[in-house]
Amino acid sequence: MFEEETRRALDHVARGISVRIVGGAGSGRSTVLKSIVADLEKTGAEVFSLSGARLLRETPLAGIGSLGLDARIRQNGPLGVADVLAERLARRGPKAIAVDDVDLLDKESLAVIDIVQRRTRRPLMTTAGDSPLYSQSSVFSPARWPEAKIRLSPLRYDQVNKLLAQTLGSPPDVDLTTAILMKSAGNPRLVVRIAQSAVFSKLLILRDGQWSIASHTLWNEYLQSTIEALLQGLNTDELTALHTLSVLGASPMESLHTMAGPEILDGLERRGLVAVTEDVNNTIWVDVSPPIVADYFRDRHTLSSRRLLTDRIAREIDTPFQPASNPLSPPLAELLKDLRREAGGGTSATRHFQEQLRLLEEAHFGLWESEPSMSNAAAFLKFYWGGAIDPSRIEQVFSGTQFAGADPADSFFFAMTQALWVISYGDGLVAATGILKDLGSAYPDWKAEAEAFAIYLAASFDRMPANLDQALYGLTSHHPESGVVPVIQGMLEIYRFDAQVALMALDSADSYELVTSIEPFVRGLALLIGGQSDEALSFSLAQRAAARRGLDQFRFVASSYVSVLALLQRGLSLEADYVMTSVFALGKHGFLVSFLHDAMLRIAGLRELSASAKTIPSLGTQARKDVADIGPLPGTGKSVYDLVAAQYSSPEEFDERAAVLLEQQIDRGYITEAVYSSLFMLALSPGQRILKGAGRVFKKHCGAMHDQFLAIASAVSDNDHQLLRILLDQYEPDTDLHLIGTLLKGTARRYSLERDPDCAAAFQQTVSAFEVRFQPKGEDLVLDTGAERPQPLSAREIEIAILAGHQSNIEISSRLGISTRTVENHISRALKKTGTASRSGLYDVVRSLRK
Repeated sequence: MFEEETRRALDHVARGISVRIVGGAGSGRSTVLKSIVADLEKTGAEVFSLSGARLLRETPLAGIGSLGLDARIRQNGPLGVADVLAERLARRGPKAIAVDDVDLLDKESLAVIDIVQRRTRRPLMTTAGDSPLYSQSSVFSPARWPEAKIRLSPLRYDQVNKLLAQTLGSPPDVDLTTAILMKSAGNPRLVVRIAQSAVFSKLLILRDGQWSIASHTLWNEYLQSTIEALLQGLNTDELTALHTLSVLGASPMESLHTMAGPEILDGLERRGLVAVTEDVNNTIWVDVSPPIVADYFRDRHTLSSRRLLTDRIAREIDTPFQPASNPLSPPLAELLKDLRREAGGGTSATRHFQEQLRLLEEAHFGLWESEPSMSNAAAFLKFYWGGAIDPSRIEQVFSGTQFAGADPADSFFFAMTQALWVISYGDGLVAATGILKDLGSAYPDWKAEAEAFAIYLAASFDRMPANLDQALYGLTSHHPESGVVPVIQGMLEIYRFDAQVALMALDSADSYELVTSIEPFVRGLALLIGGQSDEALSFSLAQRAAARRGLDQFRFVASSYVSVLALLQRGLSLEADYVMTSVFALGKHGFLVSFLHDAMLRIAGLRELSASAKTIPSLGTQARKDVADIGPLPGTGKSVYDLVAAQYSSPEEFDERAAVLLEQQIDRGYITEAVYSSLFMLALSPGQRILKGAGRVFKKHCGAMHDQFLAIASAVSDNDHQLLRILLDQYEPDTDLHLIGTLLKGTARRYSLERDPDCAAAFQQTVSAFEVRFQPKGEDLVLDTGAERPQPLSAREIEIAILAGHQSNIEISSRLGISTRTVENHISRALKKTGTASRSGLYDVVRSLRK
């Protein structure tokens, strides 16, 4: 879970730089420190470890006592202890100091560590909370030596999904992962505690190999002590403020002035117990974080014990705040910075978005219930194109809407939505087409739009029609202001990988009255496949930000999908992960956009599968299974994911199946999917058959866009290092730089897994100049041909691997009665067999395998 943070810390320590690991309670900071210490000890370093404790904070030298120094030495006071400890640290060999919860260490122990570290210059590793650590009177001043700060961010959706799979023994479904991510705010300790306590309380059910929620809530009595530990140390005013927010829900700060002042809220934010979000009108919203804390205060036992406070809140609460309806877009130049800032805010922005969407859905349905007119139905159904669907409500709207006096435009949108509902969750393409034919007969002026949408459904859920040009471009629209026909023309040209014609179709429209959220999606894709990746990224991120502010979930998810493709193409994988996490955290989505949600699950799953030993189910398992094998856009079909998820005896077997899949995509007319699949499969494992098939596709549809990548992949496939060196020397940067980096990294890893040191050395020598010149941000992906799968561990290796998770080599050797060198050999072999890079990673893998 924290391998990247552990690696960064070890790099700093190796250069003699101290490290401070910062995170809230339960953030995993102690786990990271233990991993660092374990890996340092594995290399033969001696680490002096101590930890702070709240109850011993006033006990002199209590922290130093954990080092096992002679009690008589401690009688000499801090200076005497510092002399002894400094002498030990000054001895030959690599040494370091580790202090867990340094903000809870007694001041005498702090003084000793401060003096010793300044004398010896040994690297110091500490963990601390998010709040300001050092007061003016503190004896501890890290500014006296080089120090790197590593802040632990909240877990993302994919990380929560992995942690739940490890904790529960089987993967969770989408709803469970989303619910626990939202309730925990990405706090690792809370993720585990919520999951475990929900199992104890029988709030979860294991169905078809996946855990799902069996109740409307995750709160249970087993969580009370966990939450009370988070609240430890708060004063009465702070507890009152949290209780207030728990009862009110997310509230603008200005409405809380009678209940909690800025100083109180600032202190709670530093403790990580409230989240603050600013909306487009510069209104500051405040909410309890993690939300499971609010459940604690809403629990009937807590409410009954603080009844007077509840009554006071009810009396003093201000008028509920009404959000503005005129959102603004951030400046284009700040889009990436805004995205990273949004990512740093954890789940608070997503929770605020969710709550506003819920209120919007209630408002639209309430209007329809009071007056079931076609106009109110259309307004409600527009929300469901993106928002989470309540099947009972949508069926009620379809059956109970009054058609008399309806606006034909609203009737068309109603029929279009009903056709989507039928094809997605009902009787299929034939029934959906029938609904549109009936609409065209009832409203002849809208027949062209109805036929265009029927063609779109056939092309999206079956295959591209053979007579597409004649059928689609022969339509005469009587309602060009709707924008339906040109947008559908543009979308189908995207399927055919013709960006120029797609943009021409969009630009031919007078307006987009009925498809205002779809047009930006099509335009973003057209820019992307047309080779304008930076323009596509800027455009889609701007649309995503505007959609969040405008509470347009369809446009938010659709623009996020385009952003993910563009970010991955640029090698910005961390940013792509966050964009996907923000979509996954919203839970299930409505209608057409649900296919893009599932596509992103498969895209994330593909990268997980290709970068791991497949010991933990990937996010792709959460995508819908009842979809077509072949889809028109990357990830919308399940065949590419299934192809990579399989295990192969040789690269040739993968190459054969990949080539067959490529031919199937071309046969369906899904050229964009064929192009993107070819690029991914070539970066993963460039075989001769897929090279030949991709070459034909690229030559016919892409011009010279991918010629450099194709030539480099061919040289890699042929193991022609001389040609590869020439191609890399002559390479001119293009949109495939990230893919080339991925291909080179994966090839180097394959040589390593095949234990061919001569080829590995020759290959590294070939690509080293290229890596220095361009520093490509390729991902470490490799095809699973069995070489990287965990090899069976001996009983002794399993025993030592379990102990290595929390004991040093010396402790293990003493416990088992074997030499330290033997322990090191067992751990080294176990690391190699499992493909893990650290002792903590080895422990996690062995524990999961034993489960």
